[in-house]
Amino acid sequence: MNSKKGFDIFSLIIGLFSLYVGYLVIKNPITGLLSIVITIGIFALIRGIYQLYLSYKLRKWTDKKVGWLIFSGIVDILLGIIFMFNLALGLQTLILIFAIWFIIDGIAELSLAPIYDLAGKSYRWLIIVLAVLSIIAGIILLFRPLLASVLIVSLAAIYFFVAGILEIVEAF
Repeated sequence: MNSKKGFDIFSLIIGLFSLYVGYLVIKNPITGLLSIVITIGIFALIRGIYQLYLSYKLRKWTDKKVGWLIFSGIVDILLGIIFMFNLALGLQTLILIFAIWFIIDGIAELSLAPIYDLAGKSYRWLIIVLAVLSIIAGIILLFRPLLASVLIVSLAAIYFFVAGILEIVEAF
């Protein structure tokens, strides 16, 4: 893989959009729930398309396996469609969908950790820590739905802020 990949505008756009979604989640925790669901759907759709694009590029640049990234991209696309076009289902299953989404994205990031060695050991460890936190948050959401319903706004905002920061860093 060429260590000088250049500027990635798509990562920057995804990162900025993710930060915006995090802001919306904090600003409108109750009254803006429907708009948040739609925005999350758009984010998931765009991120899923990007993950498929990235898996194609990584497969082209390296000999690393990217199956989890492809799986994560497909799941993100499906979640995006559900959130955008079936609001009732999106609202009813928000906690479960977030739990599974956090776990799958965490596993996908962990599976790519060796590739991040190219960006430096400290960046690799940052990715590993954040991926593990994502998996832990997903497990908590699965097994404590009442607690999860209280914390979903905070967890979602944190997730989108972290994802946004990571995507912006990856852009450069």
